[in-house]
Amino acid sequence: MRKTQAITEGAILLALFLVLLLVSTYLPIVGPIFLLFLPLPFILFTIRHQLSLVVLLIFAGCILSILFGPITNLLVALTSGLSGLVIGIFYKKKQTMSAIIGGSLAFTVSLVITYIGSIFFLQIDIVKDSFTLLEQSMDQSRSILSSFSEPEELDKQFEQLDEGIEFLGMLIPTLFIVMGFLSTLAIHFVSLPILKRLRVDVKSLIPFREWRLPQSLIWYYLITTILILMNIDRDSFVFLAAINLNVFLQFLLLLQGFSFIFYFCYQKGYSKAIPIVVFFVSMLLPMVLYLIRILGIIDLGFPLRGKITKR
Repeated sequence: MRKTQAITEGAILLALFLVLLLVSTYLPIVGPIFLLFLPLPFILFTIRHQLSLVVLLIFAGCILSILFGPITNLLVALTSGLSGLVIGIFYKKKQTMSAIIGGSLAFTVSLVITYIGSIFFLQIDIVKDSFTLLEQSMDQSRSILSSFSEPEELDKQFEQLDEGIEFLGMLIPTLFIVMGFLSTLAIHFVSLPILKRLRVDVKSLIPFREWRLPQSLIWYYLITTILILMNIDRDSFVFLAAINLNVFLQFLLLLQGFSFIFYFCYQKGYSKAIPIVVFFVSMLLPMVLYLIRILGIIDLGFPLRGKITKR
Protein backbone atom coordinates (compact mmCIF):
# COMPACT_ATOMS: atom_id res chain seq x y z
CA MET A 1 0.00 0.00 0.00
CA ARG A 2 2.77 2.41 0.95
CA LYS A 3 4.77 1.55 -2.18
CA THR A 4 1.72 2.16 -4.39
CA GLN A 5 1.14 5.50 -2.69
CA ALA A 6 4.79 6.46 -3.26
CA ILE A 7 4.58 5.55 -6.96
CA THR A 8 1.36 7.55 -7.36
CA GLU A 9 2.79 10.59 -5.60
CA GLY A 10 6.02 10.29 -7.60
CA ALA A 11 4.05 10.27 -10.87
CA ILE A 12 2.12 13.38 -9.83
CA LEU A 13 5.26 15.23 -8.77
CA LEU A 14 7.05 14.15 -11.95
CA ALA A 15 4.18 15.53 -14.02
CA LEU A 16 4.36 18.77 -12.05
CA PHE A 17 8.11 18.97 -12.68
CA LEU A 18 7.62 18.49 -16.43
CA VAL A 19 4.97 21.23 -16.55
CA LEU A 20 7.28 23.64 -14.70
CA LEU A 21 10.14 22.65 -17.00
CA LEU A 22 8.10 23.30 -20.14
CA VAL A 23 6.90 26.65 -18.80
CA SER A 24 10.45 27.71 -17.89
CA THR A 25 11.70 26.60 -21.33
CA TYR A 26 9.08 28.03 -23.66
CA LEU A 27 7.43 30.92 -21.80
CA PRO A 28 9.23 34.17 -22.64
CA ILE A 29 10.35 36.75 -20.04
CA VAL A 30 8.81 35.12 -16.94
CA GLY A 31 9.83 31.58 -17.88
CA PRO A 32 13.24 31.69 -16.14
CA ILE A 33 11.53 32.55 -12.85
CA PHE A 34 9.96 29.07 -12.83
CA LEU A 35 13.46 27.55 -12.74
CA LEU A 36 13.44 28.31 -9.00
CA PHE A 37 10.43 26.00 -8.54
CA LEU A 38 11.93 23.01 -10.39
CA PRO A 39 13.66 21.46 -7.32
CA LEU A 40 10.41 21.65 -5.30
CA PRO A 41 8.91 18.29 -6.45
CA PHE A 42 12.19 16.54 -5.60
CA ILE A 43 12.38 18.31 -2.22
CA LEU A 44 8.86 17.21 -1.31
CA PHE A 45 9.41 13.62 -2.47
CA THR A 46 12.72 13.39 -0.56
CA ILE A 47 11.06 14.53 2.67
CA ARG A 48 8.31 11.91 2.38
CA HIS A 49 10.09 8.88 0.92
CA GLN A 50 13.31 6.89 1.01
CA LEU A 51 16.45 7.78 -0.91
CA SER A 52 16.29 4.97 -3.49
CA LEU A 53 12.87 6.15 -4.70
CA VAL A 54 14.13 9.73 -4.98
CA VAL A 55 17.04 8.58 -7.16
CA LEU A 56 14.56 6.78 -9.44
CA LEU A 57 12.44 9.93 -9.64
CA ILE A 58 15.47 12.02 -10.63
CA PHE A 59 16.44 9.44 -13.26
CA ALA A 60 12.90 9.45 -14.67
CA GLY A 61 12.86 13.25 -14.67
CA CYS A 62 16.12 13.37 -16.64
CA ILE A 63 14.83 10.89 -19.26
CA LEU A 64 11.45 12.57 -19.71
CA SER A 65 13.03 16.03 -19.85
CA ILE A 66 14.73 15.04 -23.12
CA LEU A 67 11.51 13.66 -24.62
CA PHE A 68 9.59 16.89 -23.92
CA GLY A 69 12.23 19.43 -24.91
CA PRO A 70 15.79 20.13 -26.04
CA ILE A 71 18.70 18.06 -24.77
CA THR A 72 19.76 20.95 -22.53
CA ASN A 73 16.74 20.08 -20.37
CA LEU A 74 18.68 17.01 -19.23
CA LEU A 75 21.22 19.26 -17.51
CA VAL A 76 18.45 21.38 -15.98
CA ALA A 77 16.70 18.27 -14.66
CA LEU A 78 19.95 16.94 -13.19
CA THR A 79 20.65 20.25 -11.44
CA SER A 80 17.10 20.46 -10.06
CA GLY A 81 17.11 16.82 -8.94
CA LEU A 82 20.46 16.87 -7.14
CA SER A 83 19.85 20.18 -5.38
CA GLY A 84 16.29 19.12 -4.44
CA LEU A 85 17.59 15.82 -3.08
CA VAL A 86 20.21 17.43 -0.82
CA ILE A 87 17.89 20.20 0.38
CA GLY A 88 15.13 17.67 1.10
CA ILE A 89 17.46 15.44 3.14
CA PHE A 90 18.38 18.30 5.47
CA TYR A 91 14.79 19.57 5.62
CA LYS A 92 13.79 16.12 6.84
CA LYS A 93 16.45 16.39 9.57
CA LYS A 94 15.13 19.86 10.56
CA GLN A 95 18.50 21.42 9.66
CA THR A 96 17.55 24.39 7.52
CA MET A 97 20.91 26.17 7.48
CA SER A 98 22.61 22.88 6.57
CA ALA A 99 20.06 22.56 3.75
CA ILE A 100 21.19 25.94 2.40
CA ILE A 101 24.88 25.02 2.63
CA GLY A 102 24.44 21.49 1.29
CA GLY A 103 22.07 22.68 -1.42
CA SER A 104 24.58 25.35 -2.45
CA LEU A 105 27.31 22.72 -2.84
CA ALA A 106 24.98 20.42 -4.79
CA PHE A 107 23.84 23.29 -7.01
CA THR A 108 27.45 24.36 -7.63
CA VAL A 109 28.52 20.81 -8.51
CA SER A 110 25.53 20.58 -10.84
CA LEU A 111 26.52 23.87 -12.50
CA VAL A 112 30.04 22.54 -13.07
CA ILE A 113 28.64 19.28 -14.50
CA THR A 114 26.31 21.32 -16.72
CA TYR A 115 29.19 23.49 -17.90
CA ILE A 116 31.43 20.49 -18.68
CA GLY A 117 28.52 18.62 -20.27
CA SER A 118 27.70 21.54 -22.57
CA ILE A 119 31.31 21.56 -23.76
CA PHE A 120 31.61 17.82 -24.43
CA PHE A 121 28.12 17.03 -25.72
CA LEU A 122 26.95 20.32 -27.26
CA GLN A 123 30.34 21.86 -28.16
CA ILE A 124 29.17 25.02 -26.41
CA ASP A 125 31.52 26.77 -23.98
CA ILE A 126 29.24 29.30 -22.31
CA VAL A 127 32.06 31.01 -20.42
CA LYS A 128 34.40 31.24 -23.41
CA ASP A 129 31.63 32.47 -25.72
CA SER A 130 30.60 35.11 -23.17
CA PHE A 131 34.15 36.45 -22.90
CA THR A 132 34.53 36.40 -26.69
CA LEU A 133 31.32 38.41 -27.03
CA LEU A 134 32.56 40.84 -24.36
CA GLU A 135 35.87 41.33 -26.15
CA GLN A 136 34.08 41.96 -29.45
CA SER A 137 31.90 44.58 -27.78
CA MET A 138 35.01 46.26 -26.37
CA ASP A 139 36.66 46.31 -29.80
CA GLN A 140 33.57 47.95 -31.29
CA SER A 141 33.49 50.50 -28.48
CA ARG A 142 37.18 51.23 -28.99
CA SER A 143 36.68 51.90 -32.70
CA ILE A 144 33.73 54.21 -31.99
CA LEU A 145 35.48 56.16 -29.22
CA SER A 146 38.77 56.47 -31.10
CA SER A 147 37.44 59.48 -33.02
CA PHE A 148 36.38 61.27 -29.80
CA SER A 149 39.31 60.63 -27.43
CA GLU A 150 43.08 60.89 -27.41
CA PRO A 151 44.72 57.58 -28.42
CA GLU A 152 46.97 57.41 -25.34
CA GLU A 153 44.13 58.08 -22.89
CA LEU A 154 41.86 55.62 -24.69
CA ASP A 155 44.52 52.89 -24.66
CA LYS A 156 45.04 53.40 -20.93
CA GLN A 157 41.33 53.09 -20.19
CA PHE A 158 40.91 49.95 -22.29
CA GLU A 159 44.05 48.45 -20.78
CA GLN A 160 42.36 48.70 -17.39
CA LEU A 161 39.23 47.09 -18.83
CA ASP A 162 41.32 44.26 -20.29
CA GLU A 163 42.87 43.67 -16.87
CA GLY A 164 39.39 43.63 -15.34
CA ILE A 165 38.19 41.03 -17.85
CA GLU A 166 41.30 38.92 -17.21
CA PHE A 167 40.67 39.14 -13.45
CA LEU A 168 37.02 38.17 -13.96
CA GLY A 169 38.14 35.13 -15.92
CA MET A 170 40.17 33.98 -12.91
CA LEU A 171 37.07 34.14 -10.70
CA ILE A 172 34.91 31.64 -12.62
CA PRO A 173 35.03 29.08 -9.73
CA THR A 174 33.95 31.74 -7.23
CA LEU A 175 31.16 32.92 -9.53
CA PHE A 176 29.86 29.34 -9.72
CA ILE A 177 29.90 29.05 -5.90
CA VAL A 178 28.20 32.40 -5.30
CA MET A 179 25.62 31.61 -7.98
CA GLY A 180 24.95 28.26 -6.31
CA PHE A 181 24.51 29.89 -2.89
CA LEU A 182 22.20 32.66 -4.10
CA SER A 183 20.15 30.22 -6.21
CA THR A 184 19.72 27.84 -3.25
CA LEU A 185 18.70 30.73 -1.01
CA ALA A 186 16.10 31.80 -3.57
CA ILE A 187 14.85 28.20 -3.91
CA HIS A 188 14.44 28.03 -0.13
CA PHE A 189 12.37 31.20 0.07
CA VAL A 190 10.03 30.23 -2.78
CA SER A 191 9.67 26.63 -1.54
CA LEU A 192 9.11 27.30 2.17
CA PRO A 193 5.61 28.84 1.98
CA ILE A 194 4.45 26.11 -0.44
CA LEU A 195 5.78 23.32 1.79
CA LYS A 196 4.14 24.86 4.84
CA ARG A 197 0.89 25.15 2.89
CA LEU A 198 1.18 21.39 2.25
CA ARG A 199 1.65 20.92 6.01
CA VAL A 200 5.27 19.86 5.70
CA ASP A 201 7.15 20.75 8.87
CA VAL A 202 10.16 22.79 7.72
CA LYS A 203 12.00 25.09 10.11
CA SER A 204 12.47 28.66 8.96
CA LEU A 205 15.94 30.14 8.73
CA ILE A 206 17.05 32.26 11.63
CA PRO A 207 16.56 35.98 10.85
CA PHE A 208 19.31 37.46 8.69
CA ARG A 209 20.18 39.88 11.49
CA GLU A 210 21.16 36.88 13.66
CA TRP A 211 23.59 35.39 11.15
CA ARG A 212 27.07 34.96 12.65
CA LEU A 213 29.90 33.46 10.62
CA PRO A 214 32.90 31.69 12.22
CA GLN A 215 35.65 33.98 13.49
CA SER A 216 38.22 31.81 11.69
CA LEU A 217 37.14 33.44 8.41
CA ILE A 218 39.18 36.49 9.38
CA TRP A 219 42.37 34.42 9.50
CA TYR A 220 41.62 32.75 6.18
CA TYR A 221 40.99 36.17 4.68
CA LEU A 222 44.30 37.47 6.08
CA ILE A 223 46.26 34.44 4.79
CA THR A 224 44.80 34.64 1.28
CA THR A 225 45.41 38.41 1.17
CA ILE A 226 49.09 37.87 2.09
CA LEU A 227 49.42 35.17 -0.59
CA ILE A 228 47.98 37.52 -3.22
CA LEU A 229 50.40 40.31 -2.23
CA MET A 230 53.36 37.95 -2.54
CA ASN A 231 55.18 37.68 -5.87
CA ILE A 232 53.44 34.50 -7.05
CA ASP A 233 53.00 33.53 -10.69
CA ARG A 234 49.49 34.64 -11.71
CA ASP A 235 49.03 31.45 -13.73
CA SER A 236 49.94 29.16 -10.83
CA PHE A 237 47.36 27.06 -8.99
CA VAL A 238 48.29 28.67 -5.65
CA PHE A 239 47.53 32.18 -6.92
CA LEU A 240 44.27 31.15 -8.61
CA ALA A 241 43.14 29.30 -5.46
CA ALA A 242 44.12 32.25 -3.22
CA ILE A 243 42.37 34.87 -5.37
CA ASN A 244 39.17 32.83 -5.64
CA LEU A 245 39.09 32.04 -1.91
CA ASN A 246 39.84 35.67 -1.07
CA VAL A 247 36.99 37.01 -3.21
CA PHE A 248 34.59 34.42 -1.80
CA LEU A 249 35.60 35.40 1.75
CA GLN A 250 34.99 39.05 0.83
CA PHE A 251 31.48 38.02 -0.20
CA LEU A 252 30.94 36.29 3.17
CA LEU A 253 32.31 39.29 5.08
CA LEU A 254 29.90 41.50 3.15
CA LEU A 255 27.05 39.28 4.31
CA GLN A 256 28.31 39.63 7.87
CA GLY A 257 28.46 43.41 7.52
CA PHE A 258 24.92 43.63 6.17
CA SER A 259 23.75 41.28 8.94
CA PHE A 260 25.20 43.64 11.54
CA ILE A 261 23.44 46.63 9.96
CA PHE A 262 20.10 44.79 10.08
CA TYR A 263 20.82 43.77 13.69
CA PHE A 264 21.72 47.31 14.74
CA CYS A 265 18.60 48.84 13.15
CA TYR A 266 16.42 46.14 14.73
CA GLN A 267 17.85 46.69 18.22
CA LYS A 268 17.50 50.47 17.93
CA GLY A 269 13.95 50.24 16.61
CA TYR A 270 14.78 51.95 13.33
CA SER A 271 12.65 51.52 10.23
CA LYS A 272 13.18 48.28 8.28
CA ALA A 273 13.59 50.44 5.18
CA ILE A 274 16.92 51.86 6.42
CA PRO A 275 19.07 48.71 6.01
CA ILE A 276 17.32 47.96 2.71
CA VAL A 277 18.19 51.43 1.42
CA VAL A 278 21.79 50.93 2.60
CA PHE A 279 21.92 47.67 0.64
CA PHE A 280 20.77 49.24 -2.64
CA VAL A 281 23.03 52.29 -2.18
CA SER A 282 26.01 50.02 -1.61
CA MET A 283 25.26 48.21 -4.88
CA LEU A 284 25.72 51.54 -6.66
CA LEU A 285 28.73 52.80 -4.68
CA PRO A 286 31.68 50.37 -4.40
CA MET A 287 33.21 52.49 -1.62
CA VAL A 288 30.21 51.76 0.59
CA LEU A 289 30.66 48.02 -0.05
CA TYR A 290 34.27 48.34 1.09
CA LEU A 291 33.16 50.00 4.35
CA ILE A 292 30.49 47.34 4.95
CA ARG A 293 33.09 44.61 4.47
CA ILE A 294 35.28 46.28 7.10
CA LEU A 295 32.23 46.41 9.36
CA GLY A 296 31.78 42.68 8.82
CA ILE A 297 35.40 42.05 9.87
CA ILE A 298 34.95 44.17 13.00
CA ASP A 299 31.69 42.39 13.84
CA LEU A 300 33.43 39.01 13.63
CA GLY A 301 36.55 40.06 15.53
CA PHE A 302 34.96 42.05 18.35
CA PRO A 303 31.76 41.48 20.42
CA LEU A 304 29.99 44.59 19.13
CA ARG A 305 26.51 43.11 19.24
CA GLY A 306 26.69 42.47 22.97
CA LYS A 307 27.31 46.17 23.58
CA ILE A 308 24.28 47.35 21.59
CA THR A 309 21.38 48.04 23.93
CA LYS A 310 17.85 47.56 22.71
CA ARG A 311 15.84 50.74 22.43
